[in-house]
Amino acid sequence: MKTEIIILKLGGSLLTDKNKPFSIRNEILEQSVEEIVGSKKKLIIVHGGGSFGHPVAKKYGISNGFNKKIKNQIYGLAKTHEVMVKLNSKIIGSFLEKDYPVVAVEPFSSFMRELKEIKVNNLKVIESILEIGVTPILYGDIILDSNNKFSIISGDLIIFELCKQLQKFRVSKVIFAIEKDGVFIEKDGAIKFLNEIRIDQIDELNLANLDKKIDVTGGIKSKLKLISEIGKLGIPVQILNGLKKDYLIKGIMNENVKSTIIYR
Repeated sequence: MKTEIIILKLGGSLLTDKNKPFSIRNEILEQSVEEIVGSKKKLIIVHGGGSFGHPVAKKYGISNGFNKKIKNQIYGLAKTHEVMVKLNSKIIGSFLEKDYPVVAVEPFSSFMRELKEIKVNNLKVIESILEIGVTPILYGDIILDSNNKFSIISGDLIIFELCKQLQKFRVSKVIFAIEKDGVFIEKDGAIKFLNEIRIDQIDELNLANLDKKIDVTGGIKSKLKLISEIGKLGIPVQILNGLKKDYLIKGIMNENVKSTIIYR
């Protein structure tokens, strides 16, 4: 029988202030780390780019691939990767300060795009890391493809590929910790919160636009599209507010907490 595991996404907007480049919400990072450590659950952690990766990637048009009209774009590619490594290093350090074993798995070296498919080069490494009791931490990053081009692999896409390709572990749930309580829609001129969504309802939702921040990976609409694909694998998804104390640990422990549950 496969070991069950939860994949946790710590949103870039949760851990950083997207309106202030290269800013970390230290108190939220500390709170998140404490709750994750306290849960004592087997996890894979993925984090977003927030105010580190997104502004640089937008400046150099990285998400759209190579464009010779963009000045210094190849430098911008390297810079985008470098700032994501810096953010990841800060997060790794916060866990190690609490004697919680984590290691960074660099997506730039671990994932590659071949035509329309994503290949996970280090899948066995990720599974071996989990088997020895260490938590792997991945993040949105630059990704190369077989045609010597490049783009961005979002943390959300990394999660989907892990859900699809992990062999020794069964993903019991995916949690997205963001800075909102979950999914909101506009209905009859009012904003309404949704506790539950079936994946076959996602395309019909009139999403409320509550986030005006920079996001080169597509924002909530793109996120829900990938969540729908995760749901088709039979994996429930929970979106909760990581800013609120104890919400994260309650989600990990499957305790009752205000959130949006998305299921097949």
